[in-house]
Amino acid sequence: MSMQKKLSEQAQRLTSLLGIEAPFIGAPMMGATTPEMVAGISEAGGLGVMPCGLMNADEIVSAVKRIKTLTSKPFALNIRVSPRAPEDKVATKNLFDALEPLREELGVAHQMADIPAFDEQFEAILSADVPVVSFSFGGPREIYAEALEARQIPMMGAVNSTREAKVLKTAGCSVIIAQGIEAGGPRQYFENPLEGSQIGLMALLPPVVRVCGDTPVVAAGAMMSAQQVCAAMMLGACGAQLGSLLLRSEESAWPLSLKDQIPWCDDTATRLSDVGTGRATRLIPTGIIEALSQAGLAVSSYPGQLRVLAPIFAAAIAQNRPDLLEMALGQAAQTAPKGMTCAIVTKLFNDLKDCWSE
Repeated sequence: MSMQKKLSEQAQRLTSLLGIEAPFIGAPMMGATTPEMVAGISEAGGLGVMPCGLMNADEIVSAVKRIKTLTSKPFALNIRVSPRAPEDKVATKNLFDALEPLREELGVAHQMADIPAFDEQFEAILSADVPVVSFSFGGPREIYAEALEARQIPMMGAVNSTREAKVLKTAGCSVIIAQGIEAGGPRQYFENPLEGSQIGLMALLPPVVRVCGDTPVVAAGAMMSAQQVCAAMMLGACGAQLGSLLLRSEESAWPLSLKDQIPWCDDTATRLSDVGTGRATRLIPTGIIEALSQAGLAVSSYPGQLRVLAPIFAAAIAQNRPDLLEMALGQAAQTAPKGMTCAIVTKLFNDLKDCWSE
């Protein structure tokens, strides 16, 4: 069998399952992904994914309605699994008190963000009639998986290890996203500690592909060009998750001041830090991240840290204060292009097909 045919058939395992044309899935980038970006990915033949991390039920329904006005093609909603460890309420309050002067400066109300309950979000997702649901930070419990299976809604989940891939496959996920250490944004580990969840994509893919068997595996981390996607597919991936590639797009919600920094970030510019949300995240250490890292305050595990900082992040976007934002970014992001999302994804797909035929 020719390499072109092999990789094309590999991609088809993913695309036929999801009802899409291009073997690409959007990364659920909270603070960056918009309904317009989701629609742009889907219109280019991939699967746009809308993050619902901070959305209440009404906001989820509204986002779905907006996406459906922009595209008739499949898309997904992403929901974050409730953390197993309880929030450190003392650490949360200490951080909240320490940031009172900053809230005063920004004119932000002295209250924490309300993180909607998982059940509230899940019920909204079910009522919204979406084609695909993806999970972060773990897989669905049996009751939730059964509700989606009854509606014939495919499930996707992300992993940082082979063990986690086995768990998600058993939980009923039809697509497994293998997130390498190169990827921007929050780490996806849920079975292993962070120290054991920092595996490079090229080392992670082969064993994950092996344990997943017929379940399609999608590569996440440094998927910035057709050559990189093709390399991941040579190791058994059926497609790629696109994140940092789209951060400079017209539809990205990032302020221009952040978008303009991306080309200047080399492969050593990012760090793993948990001070922005309470969960280890690959990011550029902006002013607020560096200040919190040096403050000596205990970090409140997710979502505690995020409950305190989300209102500040929102005000920072409105007031064009990039120094007060969490800038989640992958290690290869400096090559991210400008342009419309649909055009960027379409070009990547065309380049990938050229790679297959070479």
